[in-house]
Amino acid sequence: MAAAAAAWYRMVIAYDGTRYHGWQAQPQVATVQGEVSRALAELTREHPVIKAAGRTDAGAHAHGQVISFSLRSAWTPGALAGGCNARLPEDIGVLEASLVGSEFHPRWQAWRRTYRYLVRDAAGPDPVGRQYEWRIQRAVELAPMRAAARLLRGTHDFAAFGSSPFPGGSTTRTVDRAEVERHDGVLTLEIRADAFLRGMMRNFAGALVAVGTGLTSAAELARALVEPVGLRPGWEMAPAHGLHQWQVEYRAPAAEVQA
Repeated sequence: MAAAAAAWYRMVIAYDGTRYHGWQAQPQVATVQGEVSRALAELTREHPVIKAAGRTDAGAHAHGQVISFSLRSAWTPGALAGGCNARLPEDIGVLEASLVGSEFHPRWQAWRRTYRYLVRDAAGPDPVGRQYEWRIQRAVELAPMRAAARLLRGTHDFAAFGSSPFPGGSTTRTVDRAEVERHDGVLTLEIRADAFLRGMMRNFAGALVAVGTGLTSAAELARALVEPVGLRPGWEMAPAHGLHQWQVEYRAPAAEVQA
């Protein structure tokens, strides 16, 4: 008797990355992928290969990580999501699940991605937000940050802000949204691009904060877009705990299959 065809699934996952060494599974340390793999194995008695839209750094958070995998056994999306959530720790959750075609790949088919970075420069302690915001000891000026953010828009070689995830890969990316807003003492830096380099968003945050605190200028940031090779940036990479992977978008709804 022929074996049953594998079914492919798509999930959207959120997680608080505070206690994890990033998304990607690694030996001897806790990772988000490791926890998701464990939950799936306990539920389905299978060990699927999980593909993800991207990797997040140790301590970074996600509100819309997209993954896909195949299973030999048949599950309804609702039962799969509910079963995983019952086995996942409280800081990881499946928000959505659906059946998709085998051609769906969460990384290669992603149209654009949105990241947010949170910065607090308000006076006084913030014991609740400390795991999710970068606390700055100096006041940050919003206007120069917004002017500098506008320079990031467009297609540029962002080699001064990050590295390709693949050896010899292109460092050119297209940013179509770069905004800075302030609400209740928290600055939100929102960047939307077709794809991100390793460290790109954290370097954007570091550069924009350096402009907002007067440690560097928008002109230096602009030079980094024109002459990225050999440049010593006038900023430090922002810490991972203020980084939030926000959304991954696709041009088509992942060719969903009816259960």
